[in-house]
Amino acid sequence: AGYYDGIGAARDVIQNHLLQLMALTAMEEPASFDAESLLTEKLKVFRAVRLPEDLGTHTVRGQYAGGWQGGAQVAGYLEEEGIDPASATDTYAAIKLGIDNRRWAGVPFYLRTGKRLGRRVTEIAV
Repeated sequence: AGYYDGIGAARDVIQNHLLQLMALTAMEEPASFDAESLLTEKLKVFRAVRLPEDLGTHTVRGQYAGGWQGGAQVAGYLEEEGIDPASATDTYAAIKLGIDNRRWAGVPFYLRTGKRLGRRVTEIAV
């Protein structure tokens, strides 16, 4: 709880994992599959990423509350053991990004992650 409570969903999963998956999905085929060639192509994608002009409209952050899941009552994040009851840590985060290049112009990329969702899913849908 200590590590996650200090970081949250956006910084833990979006910043570290989902951006890497987005880059691997959106990059052009590298000249070879060595580390340097992969890095070169991923950097091209990262340099072409465009944040939305209005972050408030294209981003979401939230924190799960107590309730029912799968027929059982579950605690909210603030009631979890070891969590500060005043914590503002996000347990859900989403952002809509664009990639400003010829192949992906106008195609939105939605990066979403969360704890205590109805089902566990990892997917890239194009």
